[in-house]
Amino acid sequence: MQTRCVSIVALLACAGAGGVANAQVVDGTRDASYGAPIVVQSVQTQFGDASPPGNVGGSELDAAYARVSGGRLYIMLTGNHEPNFNKLDIFIDSRAGGENTLTSTPQYDFNGFGSWLSQNMGGMTFDTGFNPDFHMLSRWGNANGAYEVDFIDRAGGGSVMVPGSSGSSPNAVGLVASGQISAGNVSLNASATALSQDLFFAINNNNAAGVTGGTGPADQAAAAAVTTGMEFSIALADLGAFVDGDVIRIAAMINNGDHNYLSNQVLGGLPGGQGNLGGDGAGGFIGNLSGVNFNNYAGLQYFEIVVPTPGAAMVFGLGGVLAMGRRRRA
Repeated sequence: MQTRCVSIVALLACAGAGGVANAQVVDGTRDASYGAPIVVQSVQTQFGDASPPGNVGGSELDAAYARVSGGRLYIMLTGNHEPNFNKLDIFIDSRAGGENTLTSTPQYDFNGFGSWLSQNMGGMTFDTGFNPDFHMLSRWGNANGAYEVDFIDRAGGGSVMVPGSSGSSPNAVGLVASGQISAGNVSLNASATALSQDLFFAINNNNAAGVTGGTGPADQAAAAAVTTGMEFSIALADLGAFVDGDVIRIAAMINNGDHNYLSNQVLGGLPGGQGNLGGDGAGGFIGNLSGVNFNNYAGLQYFEIVVPTPGAAMVFGLGGVLAMGRRRRA
């Protein structure tokens, strides 16, 4: 299995905040509490570059940040989300089980024309060791409209109707919007709610820097400097039961509106020179994502956040290596 070092600075920032009870403001702007990025984009965007200021015609994922505080997981993805109903797909591996290869069985994300778009993801395979349990997706159809988020417990992928919840923000003002999915909400065609506590989300789409358009290696310094994008806050209790040192693994990617043509904007990043993955893994459209297998690309296309026990002491081993306790992996 491939391995990737998680930023020690990010872990320190995360663990040091583990006992903080006050809620962090979720507004789509990265604050200092996130610390250093866990992973920075490695390739330019082939889904449009949102620059200069005021141009919303592109999507990019510049860097990923995450922290645990007050019993909640905070995720910050800097970059842009084009308001054309393209999807930001976030997969979360946080408990035993999950799907390394997605099935096409669960039915959610209705297109209004008789189709469940989730089924187009069937056959997509993640890196070995990444077995997501949850799928969080966002859509934004108009720069002046509402920003929408769905949170789905895929329940192993074997059921047609799975637990799901959805919510939308008020209309965006100045390319900024925030909202929540209320606890107990049941989304369309869901078998039950996926949330026992409110989920908060926001977008600030004013970034005009970061990666540029193309397929070459990304300017990682520019990507790491971006401070705005998409932000989420989820109760840990809705992701599983955790002990000190457990790892939550996350994969984020920009997809088209039908979930069947994947961009090259993935975190963890793809190799420099990689264009859009499409549905066949090489940029071709086949109507689904069955040809995408992340094991075929160098590196890991996910990132990790360690869950600390509130107030847990930090232990450094030989050579200054950070010891965070055991890491559970199904």
